[in-house]
Amino acid sequence: AEKQTCTYCYCTHADYLYIVVMTKSTILAALFVLLLAPYGARPQGVPECSCSPKAFQFFISSLDTDCEKNDIVNNSGISEAKTACFIEGGSPPDPPILGIEEEGKTPEELNPDFKVNNITSIIFKEFDKDDNTISETKQNYRGTPLENGNQINFFSISSTLSTMSSLEDQIGRVPYRVEIRLFGYNEAGELISNIIRWSYDMSCGSDPIQTGDTIGRITIGDLIGPWPKFCPNTPAPSPGFSMS
Repeated sequence: AEKQTCTYCYCTHADYLYIVVMTKSTILAALFVLLLAPYGARPQGVPECSCSPKAFQFFISSLDTDCEKNDIVNNSGISEAKTACFIEGGSPPDPPILGIEEEGKTPEELNPDFKVNNITSIIFKEFDKDDNTISETKQNYRGTPLENGNQINFFSISSTLSTMSSLEDQIGRVPYRVEIRLFGYNEAGELISNIIRWSYDMSCGSDPIQTGDTIGRITIGDLIGPWPKFCPNTPAPSPGFSMS
């Protein structure tokens, strides 16, 4: 058989058959593709930035309302934000939608009493890009219920990010979505849940959560801002606060 010229060949001693593994033209084509590839391109699925605050200070507010207020929905860095109340024991819609609009319901069912006197427990959760829970904090305040103006603090899992590593290397600690549930009882003794959800758009230089904003039954207080390495050009955060 005619001998072929190649860069890497495998030859069987029995019949001197040359199997071409990679020809010179193949190598040139591969180099051409590498030269065209964008330098420093992010692998697929790695976020551009992570602008979640490292810690949150919340103030309980709006206990005497139906928890519709939503100041963060149009903030830069937020792709979606929702708040709703429902009576525990039912099947809340997902995503939750405030109110009931169905024929045949009683006035009480059509206009449920979502007002509560205080908050008896809170769940704070964060999720990754695949909507898996990556952090969860549960706080019980039944002994000393929270009222309007009371302060609560929560760390974000983003506080554990290392600036010595890339986001790609610690993607399991990058929050994409936050969910907060606040529980309290109305005058009828029914357990009312306020679900608050927001999602980050993972853009750089954004300011997704801002001091003074209210969503549902929490008002944002001071924040410990995001890591500058992972959120460059972000607006200056509030001074921060003590988590002690």
